[in-house]
Amino acid sequence: MVAISLLLLCCASLSAQQIVQHSFSIKGDSLTITYGLDRQADICVRVAIDGGPYTQPLQGLEGAVGKGVKPGDSLTITAFRLPEIQGIDSSSLSFLVEVDDGALLVYVDSLPFRMMPVEGGSFVMGCTRPRGEKNTYSDEIPTHKVTLNNYYIGQFEVTQALWTAVMGENPSKWIGNDSLPVEQVSWNDVQIFIARLSQITGYRFRLPTEAEWEFAARGGNRSRGTVYPGVRSQVWEVCWSAMNSGGHSHPVGRLKPNELGLYDMAGNVLEWCSDWMESYTAQPQTSPQGPKTGENRILRGGCFNSPTWGCSVFERSWYLPDYGYSFFGFRLALDSAERDEEL
Repeated sequence: MVAISLLLLCCASLSAQQIVQHSFSIKGDSLTITYGLDRQADICVRVAIDGGPYTQPLQGLEGAVGKGVKPGDSLTITAFRLPEIQGIDSSSLSFLVEVDDGALLVYVDSLPFRMMPVEGGSFVMGCTRPRGEKNTYSDEIPTHKVTLNNYYIGQFEVTQALWTAVMGENPSKWIGNDSLPVEQVSWNDVQIFIARLSQITGYRFRLPTEAEWEFAARGGNRSRGTVYPGVRSQVWEVCWSAMNSGGHSHPVGRLKPNELGLYDMAGNVLEWCSDWMESYTAQPQTSPQGPKTGENRILRGGCFNSPTWGCSVFERSWYLPDYGYSFFGFRLALDSAERDEEL
């Protein structure tokens, strides 16, 4: 018997420590995984060989795996002639049982990062702050209906660890922890990073559009209609702003996520989007890309030196694309989980 490696997911709707036991055995061509689960959840399994990266979720499994697995102390997952492990000594294998959030797990060498699925839908974009409240600006109105297709967005802001793994250097001001978001990067710098990352991984990464960013920040189709990502009050639970940041950035994922399991959509660092800045119109739009030309690129989400009200899901900022500051960062987007062989 060999212990399974474990990755626990903290989602807005799920608490940690759901998977409480884990072991596996292989007899001939048969695999059996045993684990405990303390509440109902969707479950998937990944495998790594010789300490390498974990695969995407394994297919062909039976038993306590997939959608809506009920809790229990001795749940079992079985597989017969699983192609990913055929002919490999069991001592070289490490299995990971986790709550299945639909994430695409991507590696740069041995460094993983997670891209979260966002189911397409329609929403009202722009300032939806309750009428009569202060701090509503002309660039946030008029509200307008936007419809989007499915896409993926980074669970976290791009970290200094990931940037350094791709670019070989760290431009950030705030250092000392590889999990800090990379900053002092311009929009143009980010395009170079994205091009290199896409070549390394085979996935065609990009920045999110402004509409995609706002839809994801609002919680997508799971949105509860809050002004801040996932919370109606107690903004400090999701946001590093001037109120609680101490005037600097913080490691990603330390606060609560929103409804889609996305972290730091409010505060920490402003996040570049793909769009040029333009004023809103009231006309409905489908998958808007912004104007073809412009002077400034959009930034979203507020940052560690923003007032709390400047970190709402509809707050807009913009700046010249060839400048980066210690509060400018970004997160990735992706259209498809399929690799592009032409990269």
